[in-house]
Amino acid sequence: MQKAIIIEQVGSPALPRERPIPEPGHNQLLVRVTTTSLSPADQKTRDEGLFFKEPPQVLGHEIAGEVIKLGQGTEASEFSIGEHILAQANFFPGQTLTDAGALQQYVVVDARFAAKTEEAGLSDDEGTTIPVCAIASFIAMFHSTGLKLPIPPSANTPLLTPSELRNKAILIIGGGSNCGRYAIQFARLSRFSQIITIASARKEAELKDLGASHVIDRHSGFDESVRKVRAITRDELIYVFDAVNMAPKQDLGLAALSNSKKGQLILLIVSLMLTLILLLLGRRLPVAVAFWRNIAGWVKAGWVRPSKFVVVEGLDAVEVNRALDGYRDGQGQKIVVKP
Repeated sequence: MQKAIIIEQVGSPALPRERPIPEPGHNQLLVRVTTTSLSPADQKTRDEGLFFKEPPQVLGHEIAGEVIKLGQGTEASEFSIGEHILAQANFFPGQTLTDAGALQQYVVVDARFAAKTEEAGLSDDEGTTIPVCAIASFIAMFHSTGLKLPIPPSANTPLLTPSELRNKAILIIGGGSNCGRYAIQFARLSRFSQIITIASARKEAELKDLGASHVIDRHSGFDESVRKVRAITRDELIYVFDAVNMAPKQDLGLAALSNSKKGQLILLIVSLMLTLILLLLGRRLPVAVAFWRNIAGWVKAGWVRPSKFVVVEGLDAVEVNRALDGYRDGQGQKIVVKP
């Protein structure tokens, strides 16, 4: 038996429980969880039922830990017992989030959606901050349901090679959020000439270090923000990624788009829901496979960096609920839990 933190009823606090240690299936790994990190998705699972399947459901979507058992299959055989990995909880048919949820001591991982921590040059604490926020932005930007940008080159491809996105601009609304930070880095990987973000002015130095060329203070107001974007892009902006707003507040991105050219606006939450539907239908997403094949190399090369975080020791339901309350109340600090 092992310790876990679960949801029994949507809208109620997460609870401590004991449950059996699962067995890995085909192309799966059994992992001893060393760290996991919380995200707003976990808060929305607890409070609103996002990604909730059936009780008792173990919370947690981001995993880092040690492989202790291999399932059958080619993908699983690419890993070795004793290796440390970072991975995401999967949503595939036949796999419940009771076995795959990260807030427990042992978890089952789909080997296709994992990367070797050592190859990324990361600690487990750093690695567990990557999966959900990074892949959420990646799918929104590169999947056909999102901006449908060309997938960035591997870490072995020089960033000076020709790119159809060079001399083009992208606007990232909410660049200071955890997902927004990764979107800026992926935009740099895609070699956009102008990476404009609307974020807190106090984060300007950090976001420019990640790759932003222009940071517009999110407190500038609607009209001033649009004016500043258009002063940079004129009437050429055709790519907007909104990492923070829901559909009723998409007007800023729409107003910034070109009036004379066909443009695209993708909201992070819309992309997440479309992706979830595809995964639940059992469709393997090549863009997700590309992410997991390349993420370790991009991190090792310095093109993608883990998020900043604070640590919570132990599977403490009180501390987990407190952290989820923080996400509910607008506190965006990344929380790493060490079971």
